[in-house]
Amino acid sequence: MPTTVKTVHCRGSPYQIGLAHGTAVAQKVHTNIATYTAFFDETVHISWAEARKRAVDQFSTGLARCYPAILEEMQGIADGVGGGLTRDDILTLNVRSEIALTNYTDGCTSLSQVVEEDNNKKVFLAQNWDWLEELHEGMVVLDIEPSCDEKEDCNPVDRLVFLGEAGIVGKIGMNSAGFGLCMNAIRSGAVGRTDRHLPVHLMSRRLLQFAHSVDEALVLLKEWGVASCINLMLGDKTGHHLDVECSPHGHALILPRDEGGNAPGFVAHTNHLYGTEAGGRPPRLVDHPAANSFARLARMQQLTKEDTENRVDVSFASLRTRLSDLEGAPYAICRSRPPGAVGMERMVTLCTILMELTAGKGQVSIGRPCETDIPIIGWQL
Repeated sequence: MPTTVKTVHCRGSPYQIGLAHGTAVAQKVHTNIATYTAFFDETVHISWAEARKRAVDQFSTGLARCYPAILEEMQGIADGVGGGLTRDDILTLNVRSEIALTNYTDGCTSLSQVVEEDNNKKVFLAQNWDWLEELHEGMVVLDIEPSCDEKEDCNPVDRLVFLGEAGIVGKIGMNSAGFGLCMNAIRSGAVGRTDRHLPVHLMSRRLLQFAHSVDEALVLLKEWGVASCINLMLGDKTGHHLDVECSPHGHALILPRDEGGNAPGFVAHTNHLYGTEAGGRPPRLVDHPAANSFARLARMQQLTKEDTENRVDVSFASLRTRLSDLEGAPYAICRSRPPGAVGMERMVTLCTILMELTAGKGQVSIGRPCETDIPIIGWQL
């Protein structure tokens, strides 16, 4: 486990942002490419070169038409990293979910919760990110101040910050407008085929850079769509929060009320679909989750209800306590590597991301939250 995770400050045009990103974490990008080379070989039995061809054939032409700024940023990352990497290598890294996570999924647990105290709302988003142990060496925090690309009609936020993987342009975070999101993988074979189906990490970035609210995020999701399945937990500083099970066939909303085991004031999600047809779930959409996803969801819902009944203050500390739960170990909310695990089963909780959107504050703890004396990174927007 690393003693900390580097924060990279990026400002300016898409290319300048990418160049700063790639230059600052060049070795980590090479490490991540090595990790995903092995991952592609294990999960879909293709080489990095084959994965790159798949990424280019499926996404480069459409992105050049619809989202050229993100390709410019990827070129900047490649130039900053050096070592013979090309923009297409960076594109391949950014579509790793579309290449392989239609067959496999991670083990994340996420939650949104809103509380009112003295007529003031606090809007929390929280998540454990469970993924391959090797990614301990590939994590990065990106703190970005974008300028609007002259080729694109846009209204970006002043600043966004997210915890991600070196070389990948988006993931879990928040922005200066008071909007934030968490991500959970969904194992489903649904694949988007049009230019405006964005790979899920590019969609995360677009939302963080251009959504000033949950409503704006929903408009962007409808306008663009996603190229593979992903779950997004969304919230903004007004107190609007919900969950969106996103797929190329359409999106299902899960609202903070007594639905699917949730209750008024919170929504929890893990790695399976439980949105209803009434909420917009496409009838033909199916997934293939692990059994522990159902157990983790039920456990997080139970813990949240118990804290509410016992009048436990909702705070970063109390959220971290819930995300430290070990029931069902090693496949618990706070996940550990099972004894003798190989391949995909070697997943662990890499970090915990906590955000309070009304105050623009965040915390990222590096490692399993159930352990003591782990590094904590603070965010303030």
